Amino acid sequence: MTEPGLFPYDAVLYPGHAFDQTHPDRMATIASLFGMRPAPPSRCRVLELGCGAGANLIPMAYQCPGSEFLGIDRSAPSVAGGRADIAALGLANIALRTCDITAVDANFGRFDYIIAHGVYSWVPPAVRAKILSIFRERLAPQGVAYLSFNAYPGSRLRDLGRRMMLFHVRGLVEPLAQARQGRALLRFLAEVSDPDEVYGAVLREVAARAQAKPDAVLFHDDLDAQATAFLLHDVVEAAERETLQYLSEATFAHSALGAPPEHARGLLDRIPADQLVLREQYLDFLVGRWFRETLFCHADVALRRTIDPQSVKKFSIAAAVRPRSADPRPHGEGAEEFASESGGTIAVRRPLTKAAFLHLGRIWPQAIRFPALVESASAILRDGGDGALAAAPADVETLAGTLFRAYGTELLHLHVEPPRLATTLSERPAASRLARRQAEAGPLVTNLRHVNITLQDAITRRFLTLADGTRTVDELAAAVDRLLEARGQRLAKTARTAPPAASGLAPRARAENLLKGLARLALLEA
Repeated sequence: MTEPGLFPYDAVLYPGHAFDQTHPDRMATIASLFGMRPAPPSRCRVLELGCGAGANLIPMAYQCPGSEFLGIDRSAPSVAGGRADIAALGLANIALRTCDITAVDANFGRFDYIIAHGVYSWVPPAVRAKILSIFRERLAPQGVAYLSFNAYPGSRLRDLGRRMMLFHVRGLVEPLAQARQGRALLRFLAEVSDPDEVYGAVLREVAARAQAKPDAVLFHDDLDAQATAFLLHDVVEAAERETLQYLSEATFAHSALGAPPEHARGLLDRIPADQLVLREQYLDFLVGRWFRETLFCHADVALRRTIDPQSVKKFSIAAAVRPRSADPRPHGEGAEEFASESGGTIAVRRPLTKAAFLHLGRIWPQAIRFPALVESASAILRDGGDGALAAAPADVETLAGTLFRAYGTELLHLHVEPPRLATTLSERPAASRLARRQAEAGPLVTNLRHVNITLQDAITRRFLTLADGTRTVDELAAAVDRLLEARGQRLAKTARTAPPAASGLAPRARAENLLKGLARLALLEA
């Protein structure tokens, strides 16, 4: 609770950030897989309902200067903060408005992509109905709408924690005190409960989730007494009443068509493939899903529900993968295992496929079109002594099928339009202007792939802000030397010892290593 009459999101600003699954390219890719013809991310209109300070929308506008972005939110302080960022970045293709969702009407026009993240479960029924009617009325004929919501059955655990916390803090008015006291209660209950009982295990899970959330997020997400969770089936039925249809989960790998857990496949295989929503609902039951990020489109759009793995050939592909072996050998039929930076692995045997994964790892975060990937992989094999001049059709088909399976497990990314970024160093390198501004405020920055990156090291953050395109690599190297010397002096003053050696590398080599690190993090502009 907050003071009567005070809008909670004015009292405590929600700490927003980028959500990569809401990016137009992400939605366009999935829509294209199902046979839609979505607007290209570089030339589209995007509306975000409940945009906060624009932390999700502003990076999109920065990345897609040829598109138009509009965000609305009831919180005037949040919108004011976002407008300040827009002005500082000089963005002319985005606007934020202080506006209630119920005020959206025909004057807003049509949008190719509409985003409602973290809103649906936290607003009254009339506003939920309005969100779905906005999808119907404001979405372009081939448009895609993103809707996230608390989902059952997993949210039963969230409801359990919410009810206990709300009882415990019922006499408190100050929002952040409510969050701290609610978290403390769950931690105490988890510690004193019986770890060998089911209830004790549940309390530990609920408490662990609460401990991981910042105070402001816990206050808004878990201490809102009106927060409501839904079965997917109920949300789809409400959408169908607005002549909308279920498209997919926003992260393909999290859907029944991606790579569901092994224990779920037996049940899913018993449900007809054309009953996709039913398959998704039972998948939620099996995995205990807490939160859904679901895509919708108009009901009259003809969708292709059986996806041909060969369809990856029309996309650009990117993968942060490395061979497990120190000496990978793409030739021959022996298996090579590749690991992604997110922790997943894949073992492949065909020479062309092994060479393709080697190439993807080398060029990350750059994306490459499928024909170019085949050619680059073939060149790796030729350079290694394979006499083949062109890849055999069967090997190309195997590669496409393997890439599609890897996409279904989040081992790689498909793009309708790959992000614009640099993977090689220029003499005057420029880091993302948006990330440079964010780094001045804290460790969390948004990269050019619309992914949140945490830069804990102060030297790296300062180096990022200095890489603005006006300094040569040697000038950046000299700046890093000064930063390291200053840090060494501070450490020496604290420890009362001589300053530590900054690095065994020469200054330019050290700067180049930092720049290569920024490039690998998708923070350098092309």
